[in-house]
Amino acid sequence: AKKYANVIDMESTLYKYGTTTENEKLKGTARERNPEFPQNYFESLDKVKNKYDYILISDSVCNIWLKENKIPYWQVYPNKELKEEYLERMTKRGNNKEFLDYQSAVWDEWIEGCKNDKNASKHIELQSGQYLEDALPNLVIKE
Repeated sequence: AKKYANVIDMESTLYKYGTTTENEKLKGTARERNPEFPQNYFESLDKVKNKYDYILISDSVCNIWLKENKIPYWQVYPNKELKEEYLERMTKRGNNKEFLDYQSAVWDEWIEGCKNDKNASKHIELQSGQYLEDALPNLVIKE
């Protein structure tokens, strides 16, 4: 998202835990949850929904909100067989062991949830070596 003017990454951690850090090492660690979540997140999504072509959301709590507000969304997810490739990407990104263990444990359930989401207007399954930007058309590079 940082490379493109028409994309925003709505990282839910900021809203869920009240922290402004984008530190990958904090993902998966025990922190006090913001009692205003997810409503505070939904309010922020509502404010930006018409400003960007793509809003990246990784928290599944949003799927119901998106459906209720009639906001079309896509499910973009890796091929189920790419678990090790994605765990390696997370490691290189700096995610901690707790986060990696969690992602490993929920991998199959997460992929199946994405694939079976009947409310998504489009499903895109990424293959080995592909990234999210490979699946999104009309990206506008920031200058």
